[in-house]
Amino acid sequence: MFRFSFSTLIGFCAGIGLLAFAVASATDNHVIFISLSSFGLVFGSTMAAALISYSTADVLHAMRSMLHTFFHPPTSQKHLKQVTRRFVEWSSIYRQGGIVALEQSLTKQENNDEFIRAGIDLMGAGYANHDIRTMLTDQMDATWQRHTLEGKVLNTMAVYSPGFGMVGTIVGLIIMLDNLNGDMAGLGKGLALALITTLYGVLLSNLFFKPAANQVTEKQETMYFRHQLISEGFVLLSEKRTALYMQDRLNAFIKPSVRDQALSGEL
Repeated sequence: MFRFSFSTLIGFCAGIGLLAFAVASATDNHVIFISLSSFGLVFGSTMAAALISYSTADVLHAMRSMLHTFFHPPTSQKHLKQVTRRFVEWSSIYRQGGIVALEQSLTKQENNDEFIRAGIDLMGAGYANHDIRTMLTDQMDATWQRHTLEGKVLNTMAVYSPGFGMVGTIVGLIIMLDNLNGDMAGLGKGLALALITTLYGVLLSNLFFKPAANQVTEKQETMYFRHQLISEGFVLLSEKRTALYMQDRLNAFIKPSVRDQALSGEL
């Protein structure tokens, strides 16, 4: 259900590209900006601090969510319109054939959707409409809380990484001064290498962790809105509302310019 996010890819490539352009236009010695030991110190220390602050599972889920920033969930107005259309179709199917016909009408994608599957299962169990609303709302809130924690972990890592970049710089300066032995010619080169860790810390924070944290939060807000629509749809299905009533109620979740035209038929 997730599609590739071109805006994220463009932003990421633009950030890396502008940095590369700045380096290439300022110096011919590009190798000085590459240091695996400096990167390992900053990234490794940031991960260690995150593991101290949170559980291993939470940190791993946060890192996975950061990789998933290149994809976005189906929450566009076009998608919400399609969901509304499906509930309009399901209203007739459910009133005519019951829960069995409703389950048979699900596509493979819909059957694999955890929230839609949960709504179908609750209806199949025979719960009343208010119970379905309560249980689906509880699931929405629980999902929100779990994924909000991923954003908190990434924000914490964004705070830690510049600090560990400074730690790496201090360590590099100590080593540089200890090995100087009166050779002032090596001071500039050694200082440049020591500052690489600060550069890595700032880049990790502002180009990776902070944007990923913001996008994780934004995704969960849009998915929560989608789940509200689906939750309301299942409540209306359990009440055996007509297709016209279903469409008019669920259209409230969609922009007026995108909504379907009103159906004609029974009220």
